[in-house]
Formats: sequence, structure tokens, C-alpha cells
Amino acid sequence: MNIAQRIGTLIAATLAAVASTAAFASSANAAGTWQCLNWYEGTACARTVSGGYDVSWYKQPEADGGGAHLTEFWLQCLNGYTYNSAGAFWIYPYETRTYVFSIGSRGSCRAKVVDHTTGKTFYSGYAS
Repeated sequence: MNIAQRIGTLIAATLAAVASTAAFASSANAAGTWQCLNWYEGTACARTVSGGYDVSWYKQPEADGGGAHLTEFWLQCLNGYTYNSAGAFWIYPYETRTYVFSIGSRGSCRAKVVDHTTGKTFYSGYAS
């Protein structure tokens, strides 16, 4: 086998390995589309991920004086399941916080974001 054939064989093997790795990575990281609702105070989102649901909250800078707020995530599902996150957290203007509920599939669920500073509650769209 000459050098050109060896290089061709190495290139083909490398391309095959890269293609299979990319295919595995995309299937392993597959996630649903974000289902978001915009509020004056921020944006609440939810999506399905492998093994559960990912929720997020983006805090608008202009809302409620622009300071930090003590906030907590909940997950509400149409089939009656309700889950609490690991606890409340502080969020500042321009920040986005996320939490993954590793609970498996529970059907259509949405993020419930409770702002303990103002007493307000916000919801995302349903992810399924």
C-alpha cells in the first residue's frame, strides 16, 4: 500500500469515527423545544430533556425596581404531579437561572416560578 492509499484509508476511518460520534452526541443530547411565556418581570420557559424537564427564568432588568429577588422553581404537570426544586435562589437583573427536574417523563408539564420577594407567580408554556 502506497502513502496515498494509507492517507486515504486514515481519512476515511477518521470521517467515519467523527460521523458516528456526532450522531451519538445529537441523540444523547436531544431536548424538546423551549415553551416560553413572557411577563413584564421576566420570561419563564420549560422543555423536555432526557430524563425529565429543564426550566428557566430570565429576570428583566426594569421590573420591580431592578434589584435581586428570592425566587423558586416548581414543575406542574397536567396529570396532577407537582414538584419542587432544590430550594429558593437569588436572581439579579439580566440573569437567567435554570433547573433540571430529573423525574422521567410525566407528560405535559410547565415551569412555575414563584418570586418570594414580590409574592408573584409566573408560568411557562407546557412542554411535552
